[in-house]
Amino acid sequence: MKKGQTTLNGFLDQGCTIEGDVVFSDLLRVHGQVSGKVSSEQELLVGEGGVVEGEIAVGRLVVAGTVRGTVRVKERVVIHATGKVFAEIFAPSLVVDEGGILEGVVHMARGDSAHEPTT
Repeated sequence: MKKGQTTLNGFLDQGCTIEGDVVFSDLLRVHGQVSGKVSSEQELLVGEGGVVEGEIAVGRLVVAGTVRGTVRVKERVVIHATGKVFAEIFAPSLVVDEGGILEGVVHMARGDSAHEPTT
């Protein structure tokens, strides 16, 4: 599979809620609500209306909805114009579109060190 090409593992639609640990292997789209720990080496997409609260540790994070908690990303965080992130972020790359909201602390480091908190 070429880089950037992903297969949808799961879709959580509006009106659906998951509480607890969520682990996936490729791409998860959240338009509902997730509370807990979300883990993957690949991409989490939080769509408009979607809410993810808790610990997030993924390869890539794209936000058009709302994220609250702690975010550890290996590659990149993208916050679209409708996105709202209230979190401590550890990531080597961050993109915030005009209109996107980011409140919190951002720690930028290259590679796997983005998953490690600084002391």
